[in-house]
Amino acid sequence: MSEADQDALELALSRILGNPEHPQHAQVHDKVQSEPWADVAQFAASSEQIDTLNLKPWQSPPSHIDDPDAVVAVGTSHPDYKAAKLLQRMQAHGVSKYAPDPVLAIEKAKLGRARR
Repeated sequence: MSEADQDALELALSRILGNPEHPQHAQVHDKVQSEPWADVAQFAASSEQIDTLNLKPWQSPPSHIDDPDAVVAVGTSHPDYKAAKLLQRMQAHGVSKYAPDPVLAIEKAKLGRARR
């Protein structure tokens, strides 16, 4: 696991566990007690992506895509096309697939490059 992935997973967990009012706070808190950290953190990341991207139940978040190029090659008829395209943008900007807010993370990456 890359350092960027580790940081993104920690951020996703902290966004949920650090907010007792978060709808999934209790669920994630319970999972942390009984499941492997990486599994819980990936669950938290996908949950945060679903929320920040306002995804419908049938839409996948970028964190669920393993090979975005293969999905995009199928075309717009693939149900995960939009998630794969977003993941490609994330990767192009060095953003982890687990970033809890992918669009904000891309914008921050762009600003970071502009300041160099």
